Amino acid sequence: MTARILVVEDSATVRHLVESILRGAGYAVETAVDGVEGLERVHRAPYDLALVDFVMPRLNGYQFAQALRGLPGGNDLPLVLMSARAESIGARFGQQTGAVATLAKPFTPTDLLDLVRSTLERSRVTANALTSVHAGPTERPAAPRSPRAERLAQWVVGPEAARDRLLDLLVRHVGPVVREIVDAGVAAHDDLLSQAFRHHVSLAAAVEIAREARTLDPTLRGAAGLEGVVGVVSLAQLLRLVESAGLSGVLRVERAAKVGAAAVEMSLRPGVIDQVVGMGVGVEHRLGRHLVGAGALPRAALDAFIASGVARGAPLGRALVAARRISEDHLAAALAAQSMELYSEASRWIGGRFRFTPGESLAVGDAALGLGAEECVAEAARQAAEWETIESLVPLEHAVALRETGVGAAHDPDARRVLAAVDGERSVREIARELELSPMAVGRALVTLLRARAISVVPPMSANS
Repeated sequence: MTARILVVEDSATVRHLVESILRGAGYAVETAVDGVEGLERVHRAPYDLALVDFVMPRLNGYQFAQALRGLPGGNDLPLVLMSARAESIGARFGQQTGAVATLAKPFTPTDLLDLVRSTLERSRVTANALTSVHAGPTERPAAPRSPRAERLAQWVVGPEAARDRLLDLLVRHVGPVVREIVDAGVAAHDDLLSQAFRHHVSLAAAVEIAREARTLDPTLRGAAGLEGVVGVVSLAQLLRLVESAGLSGVLRVERAAKVGAAAVEMSLRPGVIDQVVGMGVGVEHRLGRHLVGAGALPRAALDAFIASGVARGAPLGRALVAARRISEDHLAAALAAQSMELYSEASRWIGGRFRFTPGESLAVGDAALGLGAEECVAEAARQAAEWETIESLVPLEHAVALRETGVGAAHDPDARRVLAAVDGERSVREIARELELSPMAVGRALVTLLRARAISVVPPMSANS
């Protein structure tokens, strides 16, 4: 009988490599992208062996093993830990979780297959020995769960667990809104609740809730065609890979949380980017800035339109076209500029994650822009080089302090606005957010003034000054 092996690994590259080696050797293989999905698979079907990565999101290898031992039959599943630090953590991990072996990364196909064969053989010998001792099959009492295993086991499986996680998120994000209304003693109605939710529930929280809700319906999840770490694979390489495979779908790129959680989603066709939308990327990337900057309508008119509530529940650009405030050409040009800017922004992210889902489309989209992927890649590369030049002359993440030299003057309107906003306390990104300009535009204005010798950058004061 063919041995069934579960591979739990968040790296798509390693996961597919292990799967192909094992399938080539005749094993039946199933995979999971993290510990949570791995536990769901163990709950649904038996396996003869589990190969588990140590460092994973949601549940790491240690947590997975602890929760596994709390499942019926979990103690009988041989567990092999895969890790780049296998030698240093192997003994301790084996003691605490019952892992039978460790596999050090990187490994060769021979290393992998030898370990799998020996582990399966030891498991069969142990099982035969137990069968010879016991006259017949008896039900083993379930091992007592530790409090930690009890908590981790709550991640296991099915629509009930997914529902409970979703409800926990709703309580965490929506609970404060309800408590505030109850404490205020006011009569709740739809408008009041809507206003309260808009004030308290951030975009990041809404995205988190929506993502969890998708897990309740498997038909909404979409199968990832490609996923991994931003920086290990560049966006340019991803676009070319998608094009070479002739695929269409949505590429989601998430920025590392330590530098501020944000994401962009790109609607792709072979060789074409149809649109890029951003989530949590900052007001400087909003569509309205591009409409105003292109002269499609004045800032005051845009602000008044947004304040009127006419666009509520609909994409801003589409609402402006419907109200005949801008033309279709204005909207297409602004969306193209916004998409190009968001793509360039995401191309500089390192350390976040990407996920390409074939066959999906953006939930919110205004146009099939048909931007050439190679043109976007080339423009992003040009901007990256310009960004490096700006960074070498102006601090982007720290407060910018300038001194006017009196040699020249700022003639460009944006340059004058930037110069007036520099106060020695805010960074380029913070100034860009206030002025609703892109960080690139602010940095470009400052570099232009520096090169004209109209200003000089004041070095930051040292701690001993």
